[in-house]
Amino acid sequence: MVEGYHIHGTPARLDSREIRALSWRLISMLTAIESLKIKFAVSVGWSAAPGRVSEVIRGFQATEADGVWHLYQGMRSIDDPKERAIIFGHCLEEESHADAFASAYRHYGARVFSPTHYERKHLYAGDQPIWKTFAFVHVGEVDATQRFRLLKETLPAGALKECLSTVVSDEEGHIDLTYNMLKRLGATDGSIRSEVRWVRMRRLWERWLRVGKQVVDNLANVALSITYYVFGVFLYGVARRRLTAGFVTYDNNKPKRL
Repeated sequence: MVEGYHIHGTPARLDSREIRALSWRLISMLTAIESLKIKFAVSVGWSAAPGRVSEVIRGFQATEADGVWHLYQGMRSIDDPKERAIIFGHCLEEESHADAFASAYRHYGARVFSPTHYERKHLYAGDQPIWKTFAFVHVGEVDATQRFRLLKETLPAGALKECLSTVVSDEEGHIDLTYNMLKRLGATDGSIRSEVRWVRMRRLWERWLRVGKQVVDNLANVALSITYYVFGVFLYGVARRRLTAGFVTYDNNKPKRL
């Protein structure tokens, strides 16, 4: 039971069913927002900048390849050969997704495909239970499946839509695969929910930092463009007056004195 408040401030109690209902409403709202973002990006952003499609595919490829690296790091910390075999199979499927996106890129990219590389680091310190690494992977599988499914439903027929159909089918199985693995590694339902909330907050913070960096970069580009334009006009006038004068004064002895 969790304490809540009525509109007039009277304390109320929320049971687990009400909490789940609120959670589903929040998830539904976020899904609707994500769907609108994807539809806007496909119909407006990608149409105005066709090259954007290839860059998005490069990002998808890099994300899948990054997931392979994290799965492999987690596998190295597990001794059970059966669990290692399951994770290795998962790695192979994620690697096949990265290859599929690389193949789809060739239908949209004007240049030869070159992978995007993300900075890779361990998600947790060595003293943390290994199941937490796979909790992070589990959240990534859930979010990727939702995003790819919405994108597949929005895209017209083409190479990327076909690629996403295969990827979504595999990722849906990975959601159950990773959750069941968490249970086998000793995590309880309560600890999984708690860790998933923490992972989502961490991913949200990282996304906020990336957006902030993009905003700062764009503002810096605008400021530099304005500066170049203002000084360019000024220097153009100076140079034009010098050329109109018919000669340019230059002291040949100055380098010698230096």
